Amino acid sequence: MNRLVILLFLGLFLAACSPTDKELKRAEKLMPTNPDSALLVLKQLQSNKHMSSSSRALYALLMSQALDKNNIRAESDSLIRIATKYYSDDEPLRAAYAQLYLARCENNLGNSREQALALLKAQEFAAKCEDPKLQGLIYGDKADMYQSQGQTDSMILYNRLCFYSFQKANDARNSVLALITMGNGYLHKSEFDSAIRFYHEADKMSKPMKESVLSSTIYRALGGAMFKQQKYTEALDYFRQTPLTETDRYNYNKWYLMAMTFLRMNQLDSAKVYLCKVKNPYEMASDYYRLWEELCEKQGKLSESLYYAKRLVDVKDSIQQRTLASSFAGMEKKYKYEHLLVDNKNLVIENKQNGIVLLFSLLILSVIIIIFLVWRFKANKNKLLIQKQIIDQRNSLIAAERENNSLMNQQMQMQHLLLKNVEQYRKRVIKGVDISGAETENSKNNVQTNAFHEELISHVDLIHSNISKRLSECYPILTQRDILVCCLILADFDSGMISTILDVKPDSVNVHRGRLRKKLELQNPESLQNFLRSF
Repeated sequence: MNRLVILLFLGLFLAACSPTDKELKRAEKLMPTNPDSALLVLKQLQSNKHMSSSSRALYALLMSQALDKNNIRAESDSLIRIATKYYSDDEPLRAAYAQLYLARCENNLGNSREQALALLKAQEFAAKCEDPKLQGLIYGDKADMYQSQGQTDSMILYNRLCFYSFQKANDARNSVLALITMGNGYLHKSEFDSAIRFYHEADKMSKPMKESVLSSTIYRALGGAMFKQQKYTEALDYFRQTPLTETDRYNYNKWYLMAMTFLRMNQLDSAKVYLCKVKNPYEMASDYYRLWEELCEKQGKLSESLYYAKRLVDVKDSIQQRTLASSFAGMEKKYKYEHLLVDNKNLVIENKQNGIVLLFSLLILSVIIIIFLVWRFKANKNKLLIQKQIIDQRNSLIAAERENNSLMNQQMQMQHLLLKNVEQYRKRVIKGVDISGAETENSKNNVQTNAFHEELISHVDLIHSNISKRLSECYPILTQRDILVCCLILADFDSGMISTILDVKPDSVNVHRGRLRKKLELQNPESLQNFLRSF
């Protein structure tokens, strides 16, 4: 009879242990050491729609845990809420973990209020069970919230509690992470000695584990502390000691930090080498492009600097800034206050709702006013810019007109002087013919012609900065007659006037101009007069 009862109970127990429950227990055992394998096991159970409520709750908790451990972002909190609704004071350990992963899920979704409430509930359940690792995880998440709010002292305090809890649980890896985070807090407060002390302690504790990711994080943190103190040589030593990991994200951060340090030391080529090693900047994209912009600016490559400045603007525009709806400390006080005044809960909720409506209305009104002021400011700014552009254009036109008038006056004065000299030259020639014979006449005419030509050249030199001498120096092949023709062209004489002055046919002037172009090595489209003016 006893055997029959035992066999009956054994049969019922085996019947109760369905294949689904066995797979869930298997996934739960794999979770601490092989979360990726646990995730594969759980994915095979997704098609099973005939789970009991307890199995479904455990599945929801384990799946949320597996996604978190494998760094897979949960798109919704509906899965983990199955576990939070099922687990309560009867199973405080699983209830606490359910609330913890709900808090992380809400953090991923940007719901800071729900995250704070979930962490507070997780802390209440964790107080009912002795699990120091769970306490450490909750303290760590609370420290992260305080850090996101800029409350560094509270962040350091909860990280210290987190470290003691992990030490109690003999969790060396999480203890090292807590030390690193505490060091980051002191570094943020510019207490460099304390920060470096925690980093060295973390390095000492991580040595037996031989994890490249931990070592990389510690040495990059040590290098960052030295960089902030402007000890660039020591910073480079730590960055060089940073081991390479299988994750490109850490390696690229190392190259970026080294490039930044070399840039501060004005070793631009080395900075460029390490920046080029960063194939994907990931979350440090804005700092990465800002560093490229600074490097190109120091190298004098303004076009490339502008390109990276545009990339920086694009990256900043794509980043969505999230703000916390309320501080975690305020949420904690409110949560405790509501528990102390359970009898007046309805009144408190009503007052809170009225306050929220009023604050929301004021917020909307403030946003509208700010938008209007910004729009008004931009409109006035654009108007002033347009007016300034119009004034600048008008001033530039006036200046250009004045310059053209000045050049025209100079040109007219020069032509007037040259024409006057031409008339005097003709009178002298005629007078010379009337007085002397043929031989005497030719010699006198040559002398007068040469003097006249020199006088023409000197007039042009006065206006065009001794262009005759500069042409002779740059183009020794030019004759004195070539120089004279160049000066007449600069004086804006046409071919007919030049032929009159030189006493040659107009066709000869055109031929002479063609020879001049060859001597000056001018291309066909280029104007001879423009070349001389710009010479």
